[in-house]
Amino acid sequence: MFNTIVSLTIMFAALAGIAALVTVLVNIGKLVHLVKDGTSQYWSAGLNLLAFTVLVVLGIFRPDLTTVFLDATAQQIATILLFVLGFVTQLFTSPKVYTLLRDGDVPLIGKSFSKVVGETYPPSKAT
Repeated sequence: MFNTIVSLTIMFAALAGIAALVTVLVNIGKLVHLVKDGTSQYWSAGLNLLAFTVLVVLGIFRPDLTTVFLDATAQQIATILLFVLGFVTQLFTSPKVYTLLRDGDVPLIGKSFSKVVGETYPPSKAT
C-alpha cells in the first residue's frame, strides 16, 4: 500500500489538469469574495490536499480509474469554468467600464456628435 501511495504522489505531481482546476476554483472564490486577499495560497494548498486525498482513495479503492482519465476530466472542467469565469467577469465589468468612460466625458462613448440640441435628425430642408 505504501508503494501505491508513493506512485500516486509521483503521478499527482504531473497532473496539470488538477492544478488548472485548483487555480480556476481559487479565482472563482476570489470573484465571489469567498477567498480573501492574502489567503489564496492556503486555499490552493487545501484544494490540492483534497485532490491528492481523492486521488489516493480512488487509487486504493478504484485502481481501474487511471490518473490520465482523472486529469483529463479535471482539465475539461477547468476549461469550462475558465470560460464561465471570463463570461461572468465581462457581464459585471462592461457596464461599469461604460459608466466610467461616459462619466469621464470620453469622446465617442455614449455621445452623439451628429445631432444639434433641439434639432430633429435628419435635419429638415427648408424650401
